[in-house]
Amino acid sequence: MPKKAIFKREQIHDKAFEMFEKYGLDEITARNLAKALNCSPAPIYSCYSSMDELKTELIEKAKHIFVEYVLKPETDMVFLNSGIGLCAFAREEKELFKSIFLRNNSYGGLLKKFRDLMRVEMEKDERFQNLPTEFKHELFLDCWLIGHGLATLIATDYFENPTNSFIKEKLMNSAAVMLYKKIDDFNSK
Repeated sequence: MPKKAIFKREQIHDKAFEMFEKYGLDEITARNLAKALNCSPAPIYSCYSSMDELKTELIEKAKHIFVEYVLKPETDMVFLNSGIGLCAFAREEKELFKSIFLRNNSYGGLLKKFRDLMRVEMEKDERFQNLPTEFKHELFLDCWLIGHGLATLIATDYFENPTNSFIKEKLMNSAAVMLYKKIDDFNSK
């Protein structure tokens, strides 16, 4: 009779998510996870067919957490909500933010996946529907640079626990200057 697994799938998943937050996905191997659980790799493989299956679950959980922040309706402007959400995520989920956005992740372009999640949400802003695609892409890139830059400063404690009002003000000030320039450039073409 086979030996009963000592760990439930949820326990393995939770410990792996802790490791994801602290060290990034690349450090999650069967050996490292087993060491963190104080067991052999066997219980891990009794719950997961591969480490890729586990990592896919971890990414989905992180995406879910991230999207909750990005979709939170702080204002009536989707672009601004996405930026505030990104910064709030950096403030409240510092280690996860760092793991996704600040570590050199070779695991399937993780940073790009999360950036593209924001792009999809920002595309839903009806005010930008009739703008040329190239203009929207440039606008998104500029917003991404500003939002990600501020979020990085927040996650690295340059700004300690800034309020959403502070974040909104900084994003609005930056966006106003950037948008004015973009519209001016667009109209001069």
